[in-house]
Amino acid sequence: MKPRVVMLDLGAIPSPSGSGELLLADERSCRLVFVALGEPWARQVAMATFTGFSQVTFGYPNDEALPGHPLHDPTDDWEYGFYEVQGSPWPGRLAAQNRVTFPDQTASGSQRHFLVVCHEDLVEVLSDDVTVELFDEPFEEVAMRALRLNMGAHG
Repeated sequence: MKPRVVMLDLGAIPSPSGSGELLLADERSCRLVFVALGEPWARQVAMATFTGFSQVTFGYPNDEALPGHPLHDPTDDWEYGFYEVQGSPWPGRLAAQNRVTFPDQTASGSQRHFLVVCHEDLVEVLSDDVTVELFDEPFEEVAMRALRLNMGAHG
């Protein structure tokens, strides 16, 4: 089955004029802080929290190279925002790698493959779920909030 990329409505999208995304990830937590385009032309800071995350990629491809991404369908034009890859091979690939050392373990199959299309960056996350919160605070304060939340996950 060919993977299908479906847009999600999480209440915020990365700003097309530059979202300044900051990724904070460690072995237990993954958060993306970005400038969001909100209700008519409002700019707010948002934090996406990926729960139960296993792996993340950040960076390439930029806007112009998105059509070269292996999941990109030429009939689709990815807009800035959040997507889910249904039928992604990523969870199976990780399960197969894990079976080399732990042959009796089976993957739960519940992890989801998310894409976040930002201005000049693409974020891909394999996690159980994602939520987005909007803040009327400066970017730096939301970034520090995300860092404190990540650090608290270790306490």
